[in-house]
Parts: sequence; structure tokens; C-alpha cells
Amino acid sequence: MEMIPKAEPQKIPFDLFEKSVPNEGRWEWIGGKLLFSDDEIRKLILMLIGQIGLKKLIEILPHESKNELERLLKAEYR
Repeated sequence: MEMIPKAEPQKIPFDLFEKSVPNEGRWEWIGGKLLFSDDEIRKLILMLIGQIGLKKLIEILPHESKNELERLLKAEYR
């Protein structure tokens, strides 16, 4: 089970929280990188975006990131 972010914020069920937060909530960082697998990072990011919703994500992204996201989405759907 993973969070599927929607436009509006969603509540996070506890079982999803447990499965999405790696290493029992202990974050490890070395040399500018979090020590989580790509799968762990993906689950965590999806949960966090689900919590705030896609609209809020777009609202808080820096302008440059919005432009980059728009460019990537257009390239994906050509």
C-alpha cells in the first residue's frame, strides 16, 4: 500500500505511515545524501505529497522548479 497523491490533502493512515517512513523514523545523512534506498525515498515522498496535496506542492515549488516540471511533463506526453 502506498499513498497516491491527489489534488487535495489526504490523511495518512497509521499503517501507511509505518510503511512509508524508513528506519523507524531515524534519518541518516552522509555526504549530502540520505541513506535510504530509492524505494524508501519514493514511498516517503509520495506520503508527504499526499499529506499536502498536489495543489499545495505546485504552490510551494520555486518558479524554476515549476518551469522544469512543466517542461518534463510536456516531454513525457509528446
